[in-house]
Parts: sequence; structure tokens; C-alpha cells
Amino acid sequence: MQTGQATSGEIDRDRWNEFLSDFSKRNENRPTRLEVISLETGSQELEKFLPLIGVTFEPEGSAAGSVEIILGGRSAEDPRHMEHVVLNTKRIVPIIGNQGIEDGFGAEAENGTLTLLTFEELRKLPIQ
Repeated sequence: MQTGQATSGEIDRDRWNEFLSDFSKRNENRPTRLEVISLETGSQELEKFLPLIGVTFEPEGSAAGSVEIILGGRSAEDPRHMEHVVLNTKRIVPIIGNQGIEDGFGAEAENGTLTLLTFEELRKLPIQ
């Protein structure tokens, strides 16, 4: 699936909590693809087709500046459960697909590492 360009622009930092909470509610249980891109490792696909559980931002405490992405099962005991943390997040940008539909978001860390969470379509057999 091709991902469109981020056309809505960067989200202001003081709106990250609101944006990620609303994003999580709108897209809960949608199948995802999680990819991390860095100069050191290149592009790494971390998962494909796990459902979105939620995304949060930690503005304070020891994890301040972190974005946490939770996918798969609802608890850590579920074998499909996956958590990914973007440390020292610098930017959050929504990704809008070619048809103008929300297709995910990107988070950039201070070190330049990009995390892209995009949505996948589950294949179906044609109706006879």
C-alpha cells in the first residue's frame, strides 16, 4: 500500500496529547504497519497487521518527551502485544493518504530517527 504525503502539517507540541488521544479513538483496532528509519540501520519494518490499541505522549517524568505506540493485544500477556517508544520526540506529523483519508502519523526523534505508523488494508476474497 502506498502512503500519501503528510498534507496536514506538523502538530504543535502543546496539542500532542489531544491529537494522539483523538487519533487513537478514531483508529482503534485498524491494522497497522510500524516502520523505523534511521541513518544507522536504514528502514526496519517492526510489524505488519497488528491492530492499533493506542498512542500516548508523556509530557513529564522520567519518560518526558516520549511517544508510546501500543499494538496487538490489550495486555502484555497477550502474545500479539507490542509496545514501541519514540524517545525524545521532536515532531509529530499526520500522514494523509491519496484519497484524503488519515493513513497514520510519523514521529521524529531528536536524533533524526523516524517512526512511521501507517494503516494496512486486510485482503479479502472477491464476492461471487
